Amino acid sequence: MFNLKRHVKQVFGSSMLCAALMLSTVGLTTEAQAAHGAYNPMMPRQLSEKAASADYTYGYSVLSGHAIDTLEGPSRYMWYLNYDILDKYILRPVSHGYAYLPQGVQNSVGNFFNNLDEINNVPNNLLVGEFASSGTSLVRLAINSTIGILGFFDVASYIGIKHTPMNMATVLGKGKVEQGPFMMIPAYGPTTARDLHGDIIDGLPWYAVSWPITTAKFVIRGIHNRAQLIDQEPVLDNSIDPYIFTRDAYLMYDENKVNPIQEGEVTDTDDFDDELLDEIDG
Repeated sequence: MFNLKRHVKQVFGSSMLCAALMLSTVGLTTEAQAAHGAYNPMMPRQLSEKAASADYTYGYSVLSGHAIDTLEGPSRYMWYLNYDILDKYILRPVSHGYAYLPQGVQNSVGNFFNNLDEINNVPNNLLVGEFASSGTSLVRLAINSTIGILGFFDVASYIGIKHTPMNMATVLGKGKVEQGPFMMIPAYGPTTARDLHGDIIDGLPWYAVSWPITTAKFVIRGIHNRAQLIDQEPVLDNSIDPYIFTRDAYLMYDENKVNPIQEGEVTDTDDFDDELLDEIDG
């Protein structure tokens, strides 16, 4: 399948392209992924533990992470705004220009933003009981912020200290908070109720910074990440329904971070026609 980078939220909806391309990083959803979680304030009318066990899909298909697409109508309008206008006429041309910069410069920009993420990786790993990973993130932050010159050089990875990312949306997912409704947001891209709450929490450190700096971070990071996906543009451009493809890939990738499919794991395919699978394999 396709060789892709990890997803990030990107300016002008570029994350929708990234999310769509993430389909190659996950396999079929497992039975555990489709099951209901515990009490979940993200789902409609779930005001008690009893209500949390009920089915509130209202005829909508239940997607990965038990998400529902109750906002498909307005989300499709937002998709048109993000992808067919903002990305096509603004972000895509700018990212193609950025791609002409030397690869070393682009790598340094990516390293800088990854180093900023370590600020959230430290407490988020703690919250899910990954104490070693939390310590690793703290060490990486210290090394790359100093020896790595504010993170522009990933010295920690060079000496073998592995990157262990953990965002708040994944923390909520591991705490049995389900995705809730999928939605498209102008200039923000695809998200869910859970991811939106998680991103707001992860953004808390930036509330103390002036808005011009925060905006510059958002824009530059969006352009950088969008530029890394130029070779993958045909995947989304040529899909039959880019909105559905993006939605499903985004949710599957998100769920795989909460309930990772182990390498070599084979999911149950009893519900599939064996002859059809053989034909596909052939």
